[in-house]
Amino acid sequence: MSYTNRMMSRTHFPAVLCYFLAFLAGLFGLPVYGQVYLPQTLHTAPAWSPNGHEIAFAASYGGTFDIYTVDIWTSRHQKVSNHPANDLYPSWAPNGRWISYYSDRPSRFGPFPPERVLYKVRGLYENYARDGYRPSWSVDGRTIAAHLRSERGNYEIYLMDRRGRNRRPLTENRATDVHPKFSPDGSSILFISDRDYQPEIYVMDADGRNQTRLTWSDSFDLDPVWSPDGQQILFISNRDGPFDIFVMDRDGSNLIRLTNSPSIDMAPVWSPDGSKILFSSNRSGYFDLYVMNRDGSSLQRLTSGEYHEYYGSWSPRGSRIAYLSTEHGDPHLFLMNADGSRKRQLTR
Repeated sequence: MSYTNRMMSRTHFPAVLCYFLAFLAGLFGLPVYGQVYLPQTLHTAPAWSPNGHEIAFAASYGGTFDIYTVDIWTSRHQKVSNHPANDLYPSWAPNGRWISYYSDRPSRFGPFPPERVLYKVRGLYENYARDGYRPSWSVDGRTIAAHLRSERGNYEIYLMDRRGRNRRPLTENRATDVHPKFSPDGSSILFISDRDYQPEIYVMDADGRNQTRLTWSDSFDLDPVWSPDGQQILFISNRDGPFDIFVMDRDGSNLIRLTNSPSIDMAPVWSPDGSKILFSSNRSGYFDLYVMNRDGSSLQRLTSGEYHEYYGSWSPRGSRIAYLSTEHGDPHLFLMNADGSRKRQLTR
């Protein structure tokens, strides 16, 4: 483990946790087009601090990716990590004093970092699990769930304390188990597994018991997201053609298709009050941000332009949305009101 001190607010200097993981795509043999590509600026989706005053992101300003934060009021940037390796996918602890993130810096002892692969979706370089790569904090901030490559070479889900110590596997098989997410009450963990020879969504108790398959299809079911009350799960699936957004109850019942588009709908995010769903879609030709009611009604397009605007993230109170945009070439971080008004650029 390594630690870095940084300014999180104007009043205190907390520590930032770094543990040696890596980001990846193509875990399940998804198609990879072209060469590995790393944008020169932002790559990962924005992560709001619990108080809504700062946003953490990964950016490459000098060859490799580091973790930064930006104050949304002053636009003041703070560099969190500084390492020759790539540091990505920051995740705030519930108390806002710690940030965990993935890194591809080498590890001498298992479990090991996964390989780093990106692939291209209709002109937009990215991965399918926008938040799936983020480490997932328990509600009390004492435990982190993450996937790592085991000594057997497959990917398993591990729990560790906030210092990255006392790691123990929650899954132990020869399949690929990735993208764990604690439920809002901390009792369960969502994850993706191909143990039945197809990427599907599973749930287990927070201690690894009662691992249960929730989705059943011959296609890819990915990017599961808990509703704020923990009673429903959003996800994307290409079971009916291109990727669309679906919702189901936490036990896998009452499956409903929310979008029906010939294009790609992805990266769904619940609003903090659970009444709306934000997502990215290229139904206009470019990726834009859309919002709809939780039942799929009242679809509204929030962004429009001849460039990609995607990976939206609600502020903790739901009044603003941070997102990535290629308006000026490489991806940069932007901010707008929840209704799509007052857009402004936060990183350059």
